Amino acid sequence: MVYSEIHPGDGAGSHSIAMANFYDGKKVAVTGGSGLVGSYVVKALAESGAKVRAIVHRRPPNEYTKMATEIVKKDLMSQDDAREAVAGAEIVFGAGGITGGIPLALNDPGALVAPNAVINSQVIHACAKARVERLGFVSSTVVYPALERPVREEDSLIGEPYHLYYGIGWVKRFSERLCKYYSDAYGMKVAIVRPSGVYGRYDNFDESTSHVLPAFIKRAVSNPSGSFVVWGDGMDVRDFLHSSDLARALLLAVEKYAVCDAVNIASGQAVTTKELAQTVLRVTGSTAKLVFDPSKPTALKNRMVDISKAKRVLGFEPRVSLQSGLQDTVEWYRNQ
Repeated sequence: MVYSEIHPGDGAGSHSIAMANFYDGKKVAVTGGSGLVGSYVVKALAESGAKVRAIVHRRPPNEYTKMATEIVKKDLMSQDDAREAVAGAEIVFGAGGITGGIPLALNDPGALVAPNAVINSQVIHACAKARVERLGFVSSTVVYPALERPVREEDSLIGEPYHLYYGIGWVKRFSERLCKYYSDAYGMKVAIVRPSGVYGRYDNFDESTSHVLPAFIKRAVSNPSGSFVVWGDGMDVRDFLHSSDLARALLLAVEKYAVCDAVNIASGQAVTTKELAQTVLRVTGSTAKLVFDPSKPTALKNRMVDISKAKRVLGFEPRVSLQSGLQDTVEWYRNQ
């Protein structure tokens, strides 16, 4: 994969121009408008000329959120709040919810299950009842079973989600089916994307609940020397996607492929946790020594993602390399 040199903090560039005809002047609501994914979606929409309502809850509005036309605070677990959040919108992007990594999955297995099941159900239902024309739903690659090859969209129909992702995996599977049900019942067009490991500005950097990449960044910045402990043997394979690439893909999907047929969105690049740690140390300038702890639990040994469908039906190509994305994220994190 050859990436074009696009800095993730820059404007959308040709993307803004390409999207302008479809999104210009549209009334669009974005749930999770101050989160990792929603913030970048708000930014991309604002740069495309949309009239954006950013829906926030626990996290305060950030620099990207404030690019919205309107910012409202709503609890999407409430049916009334969900209804008010999407009222009058022509298009809704569902990027809100509770997220967390392996530490949270181990220490509080239900933390990602019940809240997300309720939030997704309320938002999808509210959109259908409000006669929203199009919904962009953010699913996840946690829907897939453990496979040694790159996962393809049809793999969600075989086997069970990986045991550490079992609960949230089934919540996402259920939510995708719910999208299909409401689409058929109400005529709402729905785009479904399944991103890989998303990262960027406005991520969760609390190591007790975060995913591996933001945890690595926090660890490297706060401890620039000494030992840098990595759970496992460092050979787990992952795919990391910058949130600006996900936002661009999501806008493309809602415009071009709102047919309730899920599409993988990823970088298409396999990276081991050892390589990730080395890259984080290099970007942060840390001189810490890598130490691997095989006694600690890890996630899947292999989670590579096939993005051939996204290339075919959306014309999607990832633009932000891991090196560039990390540099932007680390710089932003250090300034917080």
